Amino acid sequence: MKREIFGIFLLLNVATFNEVFAQHDNLINSSAEWVRTPARNAATDAGDIVIYNPAGTVKLSDGFHINIGNQSLFRKPTHSWDLGMGEGEKTATQSGNDAVLPNFYATYKSGSWALFTGIFIAGGGATANYPSGSINTDLVGLQALMAAQGAYGATKDQYLKASSMYLTSTMGMAYSLSDKISMAIAGRYIDAKNTTKAGVTLTSSPLGLEDAPLELNTEDKATGFGGVISMMYEASPRFRTTLRYETAVDLNFETTQVKDDLGVTTNGAKSHRDLPAVLAWGASYAASTSICLYGDVNYYFQKNANWGEYSNGTTIENYSELAGDAVSLNLAATFNITPKLMWSTGGGYTDFKYSDKEGYFTKTGAFETIPTDNWNINTGITIKTCKTANVTLGYMHTFYSSEDVKAQLATPLDVTVHTKNSLDALAIGFDLTF
Repeated sequence: MKREIFGIFLLLNVATFNEVFAQHDNLINSSAEWVRTPARNAATDAGDIVIYNPAGTVKLSDGFHINIGNQSLFRKPTHSWDLGMGEGEKTATQSGNDAVLPNFYATYKSGSWALFTGIFIAGGGATANYPSGSINTDLVGLQALMAAQGAYGATKDQYLKASSMYLTSTMGMAYSLSDKISMAIAGRYIDAKNTTKAGVTLTSSPLGLEDAPLELNTEDKATGFGGVISMMYEASPRFRTTLRYETAVDLNFETTQVKDDLGVTTNGAKSHRDLPAVLAWGASYAASTSICLYGDVNYYFQKNANWGEYSNGTTIENYSELAGDAVSLNLAATFNITPKLMWSTGGGYTDFKYSDKEGYFTKTGAFETIPTDNWNINTGITIKTCKTANVTLGYMHTFYSSEDVKAQLATPLDVTVHTKNSLDALAIGFDLTF
């Protein structure tokens, strides 16, 4: 009976809780310097350019460069709904914060060559935690009560907790073809892990049955390889432009059952959630000896990725087609206040090009993370503590559009979900040269 009652839990599939900052899966906030200055594609002033401007590593000084940082994320996605069952409107809000989102980058520069490596989080890096449940667990509870045919009268102890971590390592080299042109090539290895824990308890049985707690606890893992090509053109000492392409990474997750009271998962089952390809452009202009301006455009080819299929009863579509591509635009400026203090500010906009938003929101995790268009504002400082060390402090606030989305999973009930979201990030980083 559990399999019949909880067929809806099939929607609790892998890799659904990846949206942390901007687009669906690919993270853009991968260093404290980015939180301080949210346009890094043409930067050459710190070791985090290993991932933002690999070709620019040849502009670092000769020797070793180490960049270490961490971000703490304070996310507050909230959604409200009313199933029309006489319980009134319910509201679910993310509980807890994500204190650790680290990065490590290293470069050795000598003459026209640079060798670099790094370890960072390319996707995920956060936990969706709803200890009192969400609209998805509420729908599961309703489905369970209907399937129980009067054996139980209510549900309790709903919960949903899922995490995602795309741990990524990179290694590559850059070469200066001339004073104006440099190139870089790198490889990436991703070790991804997603966990899902969800449950609901059937209670208030008119037949005197004991409460029936049912739990789903799965772990999904995948590995994959990708490549990066980068080019930088320095038209003059004051102006440069860059182009970077990251290939898609094939991620085919394998499910491991930790516990499945619901009978809806298969140990060893496979499910795709590829990391999409990215095309990134950047430019920087030194307006004066103390002011530098930056601009970035990042385009995410999500529609070409395999994210699994969705059936609306008449047609079958890929979730990535429903999501569409995404693009982020960012501008920033740095100001050298003194020889030892630099202040930065900037902001950006991310556009989700959904082809069918309501269809995509049938994927568990969408209402819990609320991937919608958003604006970010950033600021921070870099302090030169000594000749070979800089400390960076950054702050970012992100405003998400508040939207009403029809919950197709509630059909035939007519349920509209009201969403709102915000994010704050605090970052600290250390940039060292030897």
